[in-house]
Amino acid sequence: MKSALSLVMLLACASALSAGDLESIKRTAAFENYAIDVKAAIGSVSVPAPNPAATWPKEDFTLRRDFCWTRGKDANADRMGMTYSFCINSLEVTASIHENPGLNLKGDVISGLFDLKISPPGDGLYRATAVIFKREPMIQVCAPAEAAYIELNLLIDERGKIVADPETEAFYGTTENTCGSQWNYTEIKYVLKRV
Repeated sequence: MKSALSLVMLLACASALSAGDLESIKRTAAFENYAIDVKAAIGSVSVPAPNPAATWPKEDFTLRRDFCWTRGKDANADRMGMTYSFCINSLEVTASIHENPGLNLKGDVISGLFDLKISPPGDGLYRATAVIFKREPMIQVCAPAEAAYIELNLLIDERGKIVADPETEAFYGTTENTCGSQWNYTEIKYVLKRV
């Protein structure tokens, strides 16, 4: 306040004084210079700690659409208990690809949380595969065996968002000897039904 009053008086008198007189007054005028301790000022301000519950909500990446598949008659698939048809009502990848994601699936016949196998990226997207049905009767060591499974394939981005419609692949396989023979697989064709 004192400095402001001194400055106003100086300006008022400046018009009546010559340039030399003004320079002399400026040299003798006292201006107060306040130094601020920034660290002390910041330290005295109370900053609330971040609240984890108030963080930005996770985007909902659940794909809510009905997808239904059906297959034709197949004696091997029938014997292994593979369903003739199934529908999926919602799909969600539970985490980003860096956080060990799973697939949360809700459907009429097949539902649950399934492990995902993630492929290396291609064009910035990842192929994620979940085995949603698997049937392996008791396999004996070095003996004939059979198995059947249905996979659900998804195209996802790094965050775990599904970016294309899911696809299915299903197989029935046999081997003559679990110790030394390879598995021979035949595809069980499931066709997407328009709902």
